[in-house]
Amino acid sequence: MGLAGRPMAETLLALPIRGAIPFPGAQRTVIATRPQAIAAAERAAERDQPVALVAVVEPDVEDPQKAALTPVGIAARIERLVRLPDGSLRLLVDTHQRVKIAGGLGVRDGAYAIGVDRMTATIRDARKVAALAREIHAVHDEWMSHQDMSTGDRDAVLVDEARPERLADQVMSMLEPTWPHALAILAEPVLDVRLELVVDQLVTALAAARIRADVHQRVQGAMDESQREYQLREQLKAIRKELGDAGPEADADRFRERIEAGCLPPEAKAEALREADRLTRMHADSAEYTVARTWLETVCDLPWNVLTPDTTDIRAASAILDEDHHGLGKVKDRILEYLAVRKLAPDHRGAILCFVGPPGVGKTSLGMSIARALGRKAARLALGGVRDEAEIRGHRRTYVGALPGRVLRAIVRAGTRNPVLVLDELDKLGNDFRGDPASALLEVLDPEQNHAFVDHYLDLDFDLSQVLFIATANQLDTIPSALHDRLEVIELPGYTEEEKLEIARRFLLPRLGKDHGVGPDKLQFPGDVLRDIVRDHTREAGVRELQRQLARIHRKAARAIVEDSKGKTRVTSNALVQWLGPRKFLPETLETVQRAGVVVGLAWTPAGGDILFLEATRMPGKGALKVTGSLGDVMKESAEAAMSWLRTNAAALSIDATAFDADFHVHVPAGAIPKDGPSAGVTMASALASIATGRKGRPGFAMTGEITLRGRVLPVGGIQEKALAARRAGVTDLILPRKNADDLAEVPKGALQGVRVHLVDDVFEVLDLALEGSPAAQRG
Repeated sequence: MGLAGRPMAETLLALPIRGAIPFPGAQRTVIATRPQAIAAAERAAERDQPVALVAVVEPDVEDPQKAALTPVGIAARIERLVRLPDGSLRLLVDTHQRVKIAGGLGVRDGAYAIGVDRMTATIRDARKVAALAREIHAVHDEWMSHQDMSTGDRDAVLVDEARPERLADQVMSMLEPTWPHALAILAEPVLDVRLELVVDQLVTALAAARIRADVHQRVQGAMDESQREYQLREQLKAIRKELGDAGPEADADRFRERIEAGCLPPEAKAEALREADRLTRMHADSAEYTVARTWLETVCDLPWNVLTPDTTDIRAASAILDEDHHGLGKVKDRILEYLAVRKLAPDHRGAILCFVGPPGVGKTSLGMSIARALGRKAARLALGGVRDEAEIRGHRRTYVGALPGRVLRAIVRAGTRNPVLVLDELDKLGNDFRGDPASALLEVLDPEQNHAFVDHYLDLDFDLSQVLFIATANQLDTIPSALHDRLEVIELPGYTEEEKLEIARRFLLPRLGKDHGVGPDKLQFPGDVLRDIVRDHTREAGVRELQRQLARIHRKAARAIVEDSKGKTRVTSNALVQWLGPRKFLPETLETVQRAGVVVGLAWTPAGGDILFLEATRMPGKGALKVTGSLGDVMKESAEAAMSWLRTNAAALSIDATAFDADFHVHVPAGAIPKDGPSAGVTMASALASIATGRKGRPGFAMTGEITLRGRVLPVGGIQEKALAARRAGVTDLILPRKNADDLAEVPKGALQGVRVHLVDDVFEVLDLALEGSPAAQRG
């Protein structure tokens, strides 16, 4: 080939390509689909090594190793590597030197490789080369004048006349030579001959450009602007179709069709069409093109005018709610009321409900059941631990990887504009330097504003007024007041023992039997055994621990059936001890209160109500009061108020004045758990009075209520949860403030069966009921 100097053969990683080989100095996009080509590209990019581009001469032969190759190739470096969804690679390569193919295409370590000799051009007549370079430059300038380019773009195309070899490559990269001509110019080692070939190609291209310009000038006068645009678009479509490249125009047309069919509001439709038009003016490989395309996909995916018809049969909806959940009458009544209003007033805006209750009572599953009863789609948004305001409102499109907020993404998943959205764990939202997501929810959950909700990513109004929002929370204290004000709060108290038994029979046992392959024909649960599990192995407001214990029994039974080849297993009390271990919870209220200074109170916790043991003791000292048990300031103040009342009324309680010369110590067990609140006031007073008078607390009694220095008993909250806790703990007598009498109506029916309720106004009444011995003879 007339190579200058002695060629040095070397082996390069290879990328077989189909079509013309690019000239040196040009950039080209290459798609690597075969595993060997992918391996070669990855290795070259990782090691920053050159790669040889070799063209396949026989396009019908699929395997490049079996096909004939061009005698020359191009050494190039990989500038950018993008992995496509189908596993192939899109490569942007920068070509820089001709190479002569010195061997066949092979595979080394799983990657294509080929032997090459680097080519260097030779010059026979330097003056002739310079003259040809000047001719190429002049003809190229005239050819450029016929190209459809702006003056600035035309001036940006610079050719280097001082370097003839570079000049030839630059010009040929702009032309569209046929395969044989391009190959002949690439393979020609003598620069004089190569430049002559380039001149021939450039003159041919100039002649064609002159003809096109003349035809264009004559046709342009007979074609108006709209016809011209239409014809050009059709030509562009045909060209792209032939090339197998859809391109931005095809994407824009597809988006326009979806926008027209999507029934978007006028403002959103106009903005989407403008963005689709912008798409046609962008390069498909640019980052801006990807951002615009993703935004248009989001706009088209949103169900702007898709509504799911609500179920109008209230009886059928009620049956579905009863089928999925036992009890919860207040919640079910509210949903049926909503259905009735929707039937009479179809334009009624969606409700915003908040289910508040301890864990395991079915708040989240109730939201999904409501969606089924209404005949709507449902989506769940887990808000626990969310700290970024953009999680609700979305990110602005200027950020890399921007997405819509969770609300709009849930709407897209549901595929309808009126789904049931369950905002789970609303009370566990956080906030930090990235914003406050609870504040972002103010617009979402405000019926007066959410008909025009604006997501930062979308930047268009979207109507959320038909969405039924159902929030769940364990407590209301951590929910900001402004957000709380937008919620219709429905409290879900813990389940009674009878309700847990019914839930276990109707829901848990059939589900667990199906999951474990141990149905009722293989595993029998007598009623008394099921009650023992509820009483002795669980103590909770909900039924999660009960479900775990029942699942444990099913696993044990399944193993016994398989190992012993038994057809049926019956759960007995002895089997409970063997499978679940000894009883975890004992009737403490009947066994512990056996000495002076110990009384039982009631407390509210996020997990439901619970019993609270208070212990008081007296020891020699100087009349100090000490309280322990990880108590908060309010609870400590309750103890001080109780002691002050006791000192004030010592004579009425027949307590010697010298009794208060000793030190008193009040302790609440479970010291690792923080406790606070005023509702232990009567319990503090009873414990101190018990140790001061020597009167023991009556077994089976429990109490709650705030006290004043005058001995008045004030109402407290959480009566439902405390009443259920008293029932679970086996309390027989319950002492409550008289002003909480109305709250007893909210306690589920049967929850206080076998429990006597005593309503009191002052501490003297509490002591008469809670402590053994004669009541005080006189009261000041």
